[in-house]
Parts: sequence; C-alpha cells; structure tokens
Amino acid sequence: YIDATTIVECLHSFCRSCIIKHLQVKSYCPVCEMMINSAKPNIKPDKALQDIVYKLVPGLFQKEMERRQTFYASRPGPAASATPEQRGEDTERIIFSPEDVISFSLEYVDATDTDSISSKSSDSNEGQTQTAASRRFLQCPAVVNISHLKKFLSMKFDIDSTQFAIVILYKKVPLPDYYT
Repeated sequence: YIDATTIVECLHSFCRSCIIKHLQVKSYCPVCEMMINSAKPNIKPDKALQDIVYKLVPGLFQKEMERRQTFYASRPGPAASATPEQRGEDTERIIFSPEDVISFSLEYVDATDTDSISSKSSDSNEGQTQTAASRRFLQCPAVVNISHLKKFLSMKFDIDSTQFAIVILYKKVPLPDYYT
C-alpha cells in the first residue's frame, strides 16, 4: 500500500496506482464488486492506513522518500506543484522500524515554573548553559513505550511515583504512555 487509498462507497483500501489501473478497466471494487462511478470515482488517500503500513514494513518509509526525491529531482515542473511529502521531503513525520535504535535528549522541567519550557527554546547563552546542565541523552530501541521511559526515569533517579508525576513532553505536548 504505497499511497494507501480507500474507496469511499465500500471502504476497501488499495495502493493508489493499483486501484487507478483497476478502475480504468473495470468500474467496481475488486473486493466486494460494488459499482463505482467510472466518470468520477470517489477515492480518498488514507493517511492512517499509510502510517500503519510504514510502521509495519521495515525501511519502507525511508526507501519511499528516497524514491520520491529521485523522481522529482529529474522533473522540476511537477515538483513545483507537489507537496513536501509527495516530493519525499517530509521532515515532520519520522517513522522508525522496530529494529531501529534512536537517540534523544531528556530535560528536566519544573512544573511550578511556567516559563521554564519557553526559556529552553531561547537563544540566550544563559538558557543554553542551564539546559546543558539538566539535559541527559538516551539511546534505546524505537519500540520503547513512553510508560517504559517513565519507569526507567523513576528507577534511575529514585523518584517516588506516589509524590511526583513524570510527564514526557514533545514540543510542549504530553505524550501518552502507549506511544512508542
């Protein structure tokens, strides 16, 4: 399912190029044989299914982004009207396979200091010195849950979970325990 696409009438999903080729020859769903308007087939991109496919197939996201970059590098005309994701330049969505190892930094933020988070992003030297002192780096498998990270931090720093809550944020948004 590269460019996962769903037929709106029956909700069956296919690879976009596969369903387009099928609909050029036949005007029904290949699974349930429901008739589809051949003049204007009602098909929509399915981002949720596409994300699932990228997560289940190791390395597919990176290979697909490289393939798109190569394709659009040789075609500057169509590249101008394509979205960053279509061109293979999607930097906001990073999808890791289960065997990947990731590195990231953890910073302590005092919950009583409301300006603490915003001061971390400032470019002042004082903020950078303070951030460097409280920043810890961690390397772990990409499939580690946020709940496991919280448990690790609690054990590593001997934090009493009955008195203190550990909240892991990404871009000022708390991450749910089930995220990986």
